[in-house]
Amino acid sequence: MSRAKPGFSTFRRIFSPLPAGLCVASLLGCESTELPPYSNLPDDGELTCPPGQLIGASGCVPVGIQGCVGDFLGEDGLCRPSLERCSPGALPKHDEGCLEAGIPGCAAEFVVDGGCHPTMTRCPEGTFALPQEGCVSIDGPDGCGEGPWGAVVEAPGDVHVDPSHGGGDGAGSRERPFTTIAEALAAVEAGGRVILAEGDYDEPVEVTKPIEIVGRCASRVALRGERSDESGNVSAVWLHDVEGAGVRGVSVISPSIGLFVQAAAVAVRDVRVTGASGSGVVVAQPGARLDMSRSLVARAGEADGDPWTNVLVLSGARAQITDSALIGGTVNLRISSEAQEVVADGALLEAAASQAGPRDGVGVLLEAGLLTLEASALVGHRTGLLVTGAGASLAAAHSLIAAPAEGAPGAGDVVVEQGARAALAASVLSGACDAQLLVTDAGTEVDVSGSLFQGAAAEHDGLGIAVEQRGGALALSSSLVRGAGDVGVLVSGGELTASGVVVAGTRALPLHRDRAAGVLVQGARAALASTYVLEAHVAGIAASEGADLELEGSLIERTRPEERDGTGGVGLLSGGAAGVVVRRSAVLESRASGLLLLSSPSRVEETLLRGVEGGTFSSVTDEGQQANVTDMGDGLLVLRSTAQVSAVEVEGCARAGLLFSDSDGALAGSRATGNRFGLVVQGAHAPTVAKDNTFEGNEESDRLSAGDLPVPGRAAPAP
Repeated sequence: MSRAKPGFSTFRRIFSPLPAGLCVASLLGCESTELPPYSNLPDDGELTCPPGQLIGASGCVPVGIQGCVGDFLGEDGLCRPSLERCSPGALPKHDEGCLEAGIPGCAAEFVVDGGCHPTMTRCPEGTFALPQEGCVSIDGPDGCGEGPWGAVVEAPGDVHVDPSHGGGDGAGSRERPFTTIAEALAAVEAGGRVILAEGDYDEPVEVTKPIEIVGRCASRVALRGERSDESGNVSAVWLHDVEGAGVRGVSVISPSIGLFVQAAAVAVRDVRVTGASGSGVVVAQPGARLDMSRSLVARAGEADGDPWTNVLVLSGARAQITDSALIGGTVNLRISSEAQEVVADGALLEAAASQAGPRDGVGVLLEAGLLTLEASALVGHRTGLLVTGAGASLAAAHSLIAAPAEGAPGAGDVVVEQGARAALAASVLSGACDAQLLVTDAGTEVDVSGSLFQGAAAEHDGLGIAVEQRGGALALSSSLVRGAGDVGVLVSGGELTASGVVVAGTRALPLHRDRAAGVLVQGARAALASTYVLEAHVAGIAASEGADLELEGSLIERTRPEERDGTGGVGLLSGGAAGVVVRRSAVLESRASGLLLLSSPSRVEETLLRGVEGGTFSSVTDEGQQANVTDMGDGLLVLRSTAQVSAVEVEGCARAGLLFSDSDGALAGSRATGNRFGLVVQGAHAPTVAKDNTFEGNEESDRLSAGDLPVPGRAAPAP
């Protein structure tokens, strides 16, 4: 695959100029460019603030993330909720400490690097994987036992079947069993059991009264008959129009449907269902209820054959799936057509391990009703969870959704679309994905809290986004995004509200350079609070294409340039945004610029900018030519914009602390010290500069009123 020349040049639309001084109705509102003087300071002007605070309108004000617990509070008074201070498998929450995410009580054989990663590949033949139980036998905890009836304890009302019995005198007792299930079903009374000895039963099973079918064990009892209902559904075991029926200790070979629960309440335990096409278990019609535990539903044969759905719930039915595994289906669990509530607790849903090439299939397809997912794992699917339609609602907690680590085109962990609703709590999303979480379409609502997004980038060249929002409403809180590829959080539609989110370490060599940031907002609205963006590449936070961005009480630190050509490294970059508001935040150790506001009406208040290294910024001129500006290093660079700047403290910048170029607005109550230049104003437009600003201790000049420093949009000087 050919790779475009790395750099920032494809941010062309970001740099489209807006008329200087234009009042834009957005987060900023339409306001005067005059700011009130900062008059609430001591008479001697010698106010000194403690670490983590700066001088604001009414004295010292804290900046950065507030409410920090001690372990995350640095010597400089700033809060850094970093992963390094938490044990493996935990994520940092600035006001509580380290939170556990993922599956609790994980079985020891599935613990990898502190996280829970259950998979069938770790289990020997004859067992299946359960996240909290480990590798368990398909024959249940009692095994197969001895003799024809194994560990099944005889009880009143039992009717026995043994196809190997040759006496011809069947009466249903253990000594004189029937030889066919049909005989036993005719003889058993309500509340009784049909006990099956070892053998293959090539006859259909139809249950219409409250009885239980009990086999010696699943590895030695197989039901493989075929039965059609009036609608043409062909099943091996058909349970209908009955309350209190059950199936236990058998294998079911599906002709089209393995277990068909129709308008019946059925309990299934220690059962194995297999088939090559069709469905393993179907639960249908109002009043139908399935309670399945300690069972395995697995596709037989190659995964590239006819479609296979492990469990299908539809038409007003309900289901509870506990400590069970659904393996290898085209869709492992489908909830559709006015289904009611489905609960999956302690379950494993895994794509077929034998499938060659990029894996396909869906873990859960939720089209209607409510799915509650608890302590479960969805592993290896191209799409883990697809929640679609206004009638679909997901509540997932303490779970793992993991796409293939090697990546596949179009892969994603969770997709919520077309007006659906979803809530994710204390869960882990991992694997190489175009987007680990994708939220799209008007009316869609998603709430994510206490969750970990890790390793979205594939080894090959491809998209790697942790959270992508194209529409709807997304609330993201107390979560960690680590090691994303192109973008940690991308918002191109709808509205994002984020609080207490940590975005750490996006990729240094993005294939899509217009998507190179920790957080990127394009043509959408985003409000970020208590957000920590650490070591993102090219841009920490970026806003463009008419975006509205509000950043409150947050920290952007150590933003890095692209490694291949060394361009970028801007803490917060805005180009062509409708409005940008930054309050009580801190931007530390950037390259080229701390805050770079291009053609974007902005308000920056009570914010600390510190330590900007010299660097190169790459943009596209109005004529479409790439232009690199070298030796930048500005704390706040305002270019062709209207900016209201108050109580901003800038220090340690390689070039200008504050630079207004062809820009107006107002500057008040701010301080620039320890930079090469303090304040630089250049171009045809200039801001109103109040008398209460302080520019002192800068190396070359505290204030330069007619500067000519190279900035994006002008020809860079020759190297």
